[in-house]
Amino acid sequence: MRVERPTAAQADRALLMGVGHFRRHPAVTPDGEPQPGGSAWDDLPFVPELLARLEAAYRALSYDVLTVPDPDRAGVRDHWSQAADQGCRIVHVISHGDAGPADDRRPWSAATPERIAMVPTDGDTGPGTDVSHWVADAHQLPHPVLFVVDLCRAGRAARLPRLTAVPETELRAWVVAATGPDDPAYDGAFSTAVAEVLEQIAQDGLDTSPSLPYVRWDRMTSAVQDRLTRISPRQRVHATRIDPSQPLPELPFFPNPHWQGDLRLGRLATLTAPVRDFAGPATEHFTDRVGDHFVGRRAQLAALAPWIDDPAAGGLRIVTGAPGSGKSALLGALVCAGHEQIVAAAPDIRRYLAAQHPRGVPSPDPALAAVHARGRDLDAVLAALALQWRLTPPGGRAGDGARPDAEIPSGGGDAPARWTVPELITAVRALPAAPPLVLDALDEAEDPAALVEQFLLPLVETVRADGLPAVRLLVGSRRGPHLAPLLACSAASTGTVVDLDSVPAEVLRTDLEQHLTHVLAELPGYRAAAWRPVREALARSAAAALTEDAPSRRDWGPFLVARVYGRALESLDTPPDAPAAAALGAQVPRTLPDVLELDLGQRADGPRLRAVLAALAFAKGEGFPLEAVQAVAPEFAPAEGPALAPADVRPLLEAGRFYVRTGIETDGSALYRLFHQGLADHLRARPHTPGRTA
Repeated sequence: MRVERPTAAQADRALLMGVGHFRRHPAVTPDGEPQPGGSAWDDLPFVPELLARLEAAYRALSYDVLTVPDPDRAGVRDHWSQAADQGCRIVHVISHGDAGPADDRRPWSAATPERIAMVPTDGDTGPGTDVSHWVADAHQLPHPVLFVVDLCRAGRAARLPRLTAVPETELRAWVVAATGPDDPAYDGAFSTAVAEVLEQIAQDGLDTSPSLPYVRWDRMTSAVQDRLTRISPRQRVHATRIDPSQPLPELPFFPNPHWQGDLRLGRLATLTAPVRDFAGPATEHFTDRVGDHFVGRRAQLAALAPWIDDPAAGGLRIVTGAPGSGKSALLGALVCAGHEQIVAAAPDIRRYLAAQHPRGVPSPDPALAAVHARGRDLDAVLAALALQWRLTPPGGRAGDGARPDAEIPSGGGDAPARWTVPELITAVRALPAAPPLVLDALDEAEDPAALVEQFLLPLVETVRADGLPAVRLLVGSRRGPHLAPLLACSAASTGTVVDLDSVPAEVLRTDLEQHLTHVLAELPGYRAAAWRPVREALARSAAAALTEDAPSRRDWGPFLVARVYGRALESLDTPPDAPAAAALGAQVPRTLPDVLELDLGQRADGPRLRAVLAALAFAKGEGFPLEAVQAVAPEFAPAEGPALAPADVRPLLEAGRFYVRTGIETDGSALYRLFHQGLADHLRARPHTPGRTA
């Protein structure tokens, strides 16, 4: 479902006032007193050109801009009053700033510490010019207003004591100011930085996630400071203070041009990262992997779904297999069908899976917790579980840990509440019923062995007062030394280990054929009805070739290889008939490196795209921000040809979106990583184009 960006009458108005010329007045004698409006102010010759640039930048963001050059005091007062009455969204002012008393005949000691007046062209800073008064008045308006203040001492307007105690969700007046409360501003540097940021927002939204309709406040202010540091290192932006422990409201100042208007995408983006990873940080990941292409595994789903629903069932199940065997797809299907937050955000996923295989779908369960362990340490896992199970934090009040939408640090950062393993296990034992827990990518955790020894083993060995296991734990992981203790723990029970490498060849072949048939039916070269025999022959032949080897000889799961092969087929000529299609399918590469090079080798931008993908292979947690990809990718670019410039990276990420998954940073910016850990492992080991040495 697509929706329009929320709009209102005030959403498209901006007032831009700048003073470059100041009327001269007779000099004041040393013993005399200045008359009202009689102070001499130097002209600011950069203002006219800067006003024109800012007007164009605001208009590029769809604002209806009223630009007022060189207003006198009455003009300043009246234009602000009209802006407030007409529901203006942004007020941007450039001039000198006067922090003295409004009446020039009074001493400076009479000035209030908050006062910062915009100096009009006539130099009269009397009533109506104090920006701090505007900010205080704007807080009473029904809609948020942003003040962009380029004056000396502008920071006075950003930190009004009367507004500092107002929660961000209730605040209506927001300020980003050129400098501190007692510091100068230089030569329009701040407004120049703002113009640069506005122009970039219009172009790429500061790389804000497509799930967010507006660029976040902290993303914008940080970008302004970055540019201001380059232009005028002496200045520091002062902005409305925010409480980092509280979620920011959605501020409708800077529309994100990449916003997709997708309610489903927006709802999934609000999930905590350890849960969101099961559905894919962006919906296209899950739609590709499950919504469109998840097939097979019927026996495994039929065994695991009832077990997840049964509080009296045994306490441990393990899903393992080679990279690309489908572990995460299997666990993702179970979580997306049973985790209440995901079901509420994207109910179509559960409906699709239920239509495919009703017996393989667990019931929606508020007690089901899910954690994707990639890049996370023990503290982050404990915090994620405590939030999902709404446990009372140690030493806290009931409900303190009950915000399931709170963000969880991806690695050793401070969690909303610090838990120890004994504390969490004690709290879990006290729950009304034993909850199910799905933990995927155990082998990709920060320290898999420590997570097993210190937490998972004690948890699975814990028994409730009623004699039942404290949890039903479903773990997805590659084999390795870290998994041995859990495998030993499960050895006494039959059916506790689901080894996807041991699926009978004929079953796997059927699943792969169905998967490839579905993929080919969506490709332009195979979509027409006349090409049905071609795509069926190709899918059948490729599935047979991928399952010829014994499981013990497969380094890569055939599902991963088949998925990348489906991407490579987009660049290959469509076979003319069924026999040619069968011959092509029989030549399918058997390993991930081979099929990756097949795909990239068909593309003119293949070597440069490979450099970008290699950079993403080193990403941790939810991924790299764009700036990090731009910094790392040139290290892996081909030595021949033009250098890989930062501006080249975004188009390459778009060109390689099949391989890329996106997450969301805390400031709303997009994070990028590869869609599969097996691909990351390969590119970390061989980041350069074959034939090139580092």
